Amino acid sequence: MSEGVSISRLMRSIVLIFWIFMMVMLVQKTYFSISDDYVQLSYAASQLRPKEEWMGVYWKGDKVGYTVSNIKKKYRGYEISEQAFMDLTVMGTTQNISTQVTSQVDNNFKLKSFVFVLFANISTKIQGKVQGNEMHLEISSGGNVNRSVVPLKEAPCLSSSIKPIILAQGLAVGKQFKQAFFDPSTMTNTTIDVVVEGKEKVVLKNEKIECYRIKSTFKGITIRSWIDEEGNTIKEESPLGMVLVKESKSDAINENWSDSTKDIITASAVSVDRSITVINPSYLKVKLGNIDPKEFNLSQGRQKLQGDVLEIFKEKTSGVNTYSIPYKRGFEEYLKSTAFIQSGSKVIKNKAREIIGDEKDALKAVNLINKWVYRNIEKKPTISIPSALDVLETRQGDCNEHATLFVALCRSMGIPSKLCAGIVYTQGRFYYHAWSDVFVGSWISVDPTMNQLPADATHILFVEGELDKQLVIINLIGVLKMEVLDYK
Repeated sequence: MSEGVSISRLMRSIVLIFWIFMMVMLVQKTYFSISDDYVQLSYAASQLRPKEEWMGVYWKGDKVGYTVSNIKKKYRGYEISEQAFMDLTVMGTTQNISTQVTSQVDNNFKLKSFVFVLFANISTKIQGKVQGNEMHLEISSGGNVNRSVVPLKEAPCLSSSIKPIILAQGLAVGKQFKQAFFDPSTMTNTTIDVVVEGKEKVVLKNEKIECYRIKSTFKGITIRSWIDEEGNTIKEESPLGMVLVKESKSDAINENWSDSTKDIITASAVSVDRSITVINPSYLKVKLGNIDPKEFNLSQGRQKLQGDVLEIFKEKTSGVNTYSIPYKRGFEEYLKSTAFIQSGSKVIKNKAREIIGDEKDALKAVNLINKWVYRNIEKKPTISIPSALDVLETRQGDCNEHATLFVALCRSMGIPSKLCAGIVYTQGRFYYHAWSDVFVGSWISVDPTMNQLPADATHILFVEGELDKQLVIINLIGVLKMEVLDYK
């Protein structure tokens, strides 16, 4: 089996673990919408005291990290910071991740600016400043600096701004809330839906603490939190067995660490009862279990869903009515440059032109780009926010890095393309993975990590789009069951 195939099984799982963690950090205190009532806000501010809160992060029973949050009174507002540290085992090696978010808010706790930093394989720094109804962003990663503007429908907040509002509004079983929220890790606006489900006691170090059980839904991901009468987060549970538990500083940093932790690759893979022995199969039929297939747009393109049975047909490139690039009849969404798919960059355009030379045929150009990315990007597990410019500079990464650079190169030459995420079969199991689709007269799947054009039928698509869209894959990890019915 080629290096590309054997390594590719790692890629999507590693990135997803990071996004799971980030999602936990971003929503753990986001419970109530901000009120404009001055009296309530003044009451909340009067109850706010400088404090530090620590929590241990556990995954499948093993301690893998900790978090700490701080709040300080500043002139005309507050400074709120959250830091997180994680050690994850990936194929027997430890991957270290740390993040920091520092936000400046006014006396009503509305966001003015923030700085988000990810320290991992590739460090990324995102700075944001609210100007009127826009969020102005500066993204620094791998020596590259990009700027972007995101429109705002209303004044947003970060998770750390909400605790004072809990003191003002109080907790009551049955209450429901919606909160506008800006996610600095994906640079997107979203809404968190929250309901106070009930009250129950949580045991913490042999002490029973009366808590409110709160359900938060964020981009289709469900979090359950247990909050005491004072608004302290005592425990939180999220997908994939990730649990946060309130701890002292000493315990968070020093206690309960395991000598070894479970490997995230093995733990996240989907086992099947029947091996697929055909290399690059052109047809696959599977039965999906333990999920509601209707929650995903599974019946599209080369996939056909009937009930819980899904068929995947590998596309044929022969007979495709290709065109001369650039494509000029639409698909603007799949041609645009974004903060991390920098297809408008001269560096990206120059590299793409170097790769394809004078080739004008869309299908042939895609084939050249696919082979170049496969041959020139080292297959290396990477925890990062994938950026095409960074990948081009470092020449390494996992499936997300391969796919992101591939899409940017295609778009720069006027070839509509998009990111895809789902699962792929290799070494007896299905692993979470990312690849691409390109329009060359019809949509064709391409996997630059595995050098497949079109991608084989074991590539099962669950979601399209950049990482903010791919977060819904989290709901599948540790849950999805599959039965292989047929293949050829």
